[in-house]
Amino acid sequence: MDVSNPVSSVIPTLDGAVLVVLAGSTAARSLADVHQQVPGASKSGVRLSLLRLVEQGVVLQAPGGYILNREHLAAPAVALLAEMRSELLRRIGELVDGWEAGPLLVAAFGSFARRDGDSESDIDLLLVSKAKSADEQAGELSGRVRAWTGNECHVLALAPADISRMRRNKESILGEWDRDLEPIRGDSHVLKGRP
Repeated sequence: MDVSNPVSSVIPTLDGAVLVVLAGSTAARSLADVHQQVPGASKSGVRLSLLRLVEQGVVLQAPGGYILNREHLAAPAVALLAEMRSELLRRIGELVDGWEAGPLLVAAFGSFARRDGDSESDIDLLLVSKAKSADEQAGELSGRVRAWTGNECHVLALAPADISRMRRNKESILGEWDRDLEPIRGDSHVLKGRP
């Protein structure tokens, strides 16, 4: 899965990015608006994509621009593809919620959290737990994320004592987590020594 543009895993053309923009709104979007939200695409490329999608009936021309045809048979699939990242976070949360010994924190960091990676990017997760089974949980989480996305998943499993040691040593990764950490379950305050 391309961590910055998940839909490209299934629709690698510009059409995928255009559909994601339209799926995110029920209001008509102008050509300029869609173009602005598709990084790296030319305006003429976005226009051609929109016209092709209108021809296929997936997109409708409406006053003010273009809108996803939510009655089209493909619309539910488009909506699901547009929400791939959210679905991954939901599945991670659901898995963690099922653990007998729940973690203090599960969070994403790195390129996945920043949304600036690509299909070759790993998915980095932080697991802070008091559980003796934390290493087993990390392995399970890593394997499931790999199955769900196709990306390697590295889970850094730490105990609260590890966090305290890292704070004392002023480890640089703490600064990265301050900037980029995306909590999925739990509270990031455990990184500051507060439950």
